Amino acid sequence: MDYKQASDNDLWQCCQQDDMHAYNELFSRYYPRMLQLARRYVRDAMSAEELCMDQLFHLWMKRAEITIATSFSGYLFRSVRNRIISEMRRNIPVMAGLDELQEDAQLDRSSDYRLLSREAEHAYRQVLNELSPQRRQVFMLSREENLTYPEIARRMNLSVNTVENYMVAALSCLRKNLKEKVPTAVIPLLLLSDFTNTLL
Repeated sequence: MDYKQASDNDLWQCCQQDDMHAYNELFSRYYPRMLQLARRYVRDAMSAEELCMDQLFHLWMKRAEITIATSFSGYLFRSVRNRIISEMRRNIPVMAGLDELQEDAQLDRSSDYRLLSREAEHAYRQVLNELSPQRRQVFMLSREENLTYPEIARRMNLSVNTVENYMVAALSCLRKNLKEKVPTAVIPLLLLSDFTNTLL
């Protein structure tokens, strides 16, 4: 089998049959992109590396149990986003401010967080829809499909420089408008996208 030319799905099927060579090929294909994604949100480089390594190690250890109904890359990057969000939730005081509103009450933090996340997701979608169609498409291709700028440029028939400009403008607009609608600490989680699906 030519592992370099094999599709992701073929390699994954081989992994499920304990083929380490197939796993190593998937690792080499996706680890750099996973790390690039993690480093956008996890400040400590070592933590970002550990997060990605843990996810790939988990994939191998649970290979017989994991069923991937969608694309392999889609599954992998959603899994990484879940781990990034979990890491951020441990390190960012998302609930700051709610205690001040109900100092004398015992908060149910789980239900409060779910309520906050629903409201934040709604605000995020509103702000996203206010972007121009091309800026919104660039942002979604980057965040939801994890495409690189050159890949987005080819898909949209744009220059890489134009894609970069659209992305900078989209992020600037989203951050500015979200600050008016949701707690500052939640904004990095929203900009990871897939917010509702991963948190609720």
